[in-house]
Amino acid sequence: MTLKVLVVDDDPAIVEVVEEVLADEGFAVQHAHDGREALFKIQQVSPDVVLSDVKMPALDGVSLTMVLREHGNLTPVVLMSAVYADIDLPRVRFIPKPFDVDNLVNMVKRAAHVDALEPASGQ
Repeated sequence: MTLKVLVVDDDPAIVEVVEEVLADEGFAVQHAHDGREALFKIQQVSPDVVLSDVKMPALDGVSLTMVLREHGNLTPVVLMSAVYADIDLPRVRFIPKPFDVDNLVNMVKRAAHVDALEPASGQ
């Protein structure tokens, strides 16, 4: 089964690199440039994992995740940021920027596979 990943970042260069890396690994990749656009895309494509920057205009990555959780959407989220913030939300992982591409790919795979096996109440 091909994993669907939604990449959310306001930096087009990062989106391009991450999309290329994940596509080379066999993921089906979509992108959005802010959290508001991501909410629309999530409804359209039902990604297996959302990979989102934390700091973005319109709706940041943490707020995006909170909106998803408030609406019962437990899609695994991997947040990327140069500045770590303690985030206590279900099915959320964190990867620091700048990131190693192999680490990023492994984090996305783990988020999709591990979270798919864990019951929502286990978070």
